[in-house]
Amino acid sequence: MDNLFRAVMWKVLGVETIMIKADEVWVDRLTNLSKRKRDSPRFRELLGKADLRYFYDTVRNVHVFFLKFPPTVTMEELEFLRDYIVKLHAAANVPVVEFDGVPQRASVAMTSEEDVDDHKKRNNWWEKEDGGEQTQSI
Repeated sequence: MDNLFRAVMWKVLGVETIMIKADEVWVDRLTNLSKRKRDSPRFRELLGKADLRYFYDTVRNVHVFFLKFPPTVTMEELEFLRDYIVKLHAAANVPVVEFDGVPQRASVAMTSEEDVDDHKKRNNWWEKEDGGEQTQSI
């Protein structure tokens, strides 16, 4: 009967949490794991620039930590961050995401590309400015 009411908990890098706080726990754990590592200040500075989103991809059955950086962040900086995160995940010696003791698939995605409005890009071919006035020609 005890097992019936046992709370099933998620863990992110070994820390129990509810999944709506997975992104916060992930950043906190990475920050703590990085404290005594070389290049830690650079890592924390770059991580601080990120807009972090966590989501669960139900189609691929994978937990995703998505980092969106400003366009000023270079590819070299993204590669440094990628390598550093991989090392920190390995140093944790626990799964990135775990449910009831079972490791889950997890991934980190990051970009520093500017968003492009594809709709506007595709549909403004007919707009033409001529003397401040937009016209449509068919």
